[in-house]
Amino acid sequence: MENKDIKKIVYGHYESGLHCAEVISKTILDTFSNKPNSEVIKIASAFGGGIAGSMEELCGAYTGGIITLGSLVGRENPGESMKELSILATEFKDKFLEEFGSVQCRTLLEGFNKQENPYGCVKLTATASIMLSNILNEFEEEKQTDMNSLCCLPKEKVELGQCPFRGCDGC
Repeated sequence: MENKDIKKIVYGHYESGLHCAEVISKTILDTFSNKPNSEVIKIASAFGGGIAGSMEELCGAYTGGIITLGSLVGRENPGESMKELSILATEFKDKFLEEFGSVQCRTLLEGFNKQENPYGCVKLTATASIMLSNILNEFEEEKQTDMNSLCCLPKEKVELGQCPFRGCDGC
């Protein structure tokens, strides 16, 4: 999907009443998954504007992206490695920080000039959605598979009681 198409989808979701965390989740899941994802969107609902609009916590677009990654490549059974999730989440965080300078909602909001950029969160969410989409496209290409087949592939096991991210710079 082209970047301009992702932007159109993001703007359409905002116009329908969804907020940043819901928008990035719905956009990415509709693009990369053929399963119904209403539960993921429902979970993302609590993270708009920080947590429930507090603006003190993580940016909703960032949080929604992480929730979506967990839905797409997270483990389905205890004891499975989360190496792939760790790699993708770290890459998303690094790119998000490089682009926006922070993952905190209030810091980002204070950086928007309301007269020059009244749609700061919308544009940020569109950019983050494109960023995450590109990361997932590269991942699919590297693995030579699509997101929908990942749940069927065997995953490395981790020792019980150990951090499932160990060995992938997650701990």
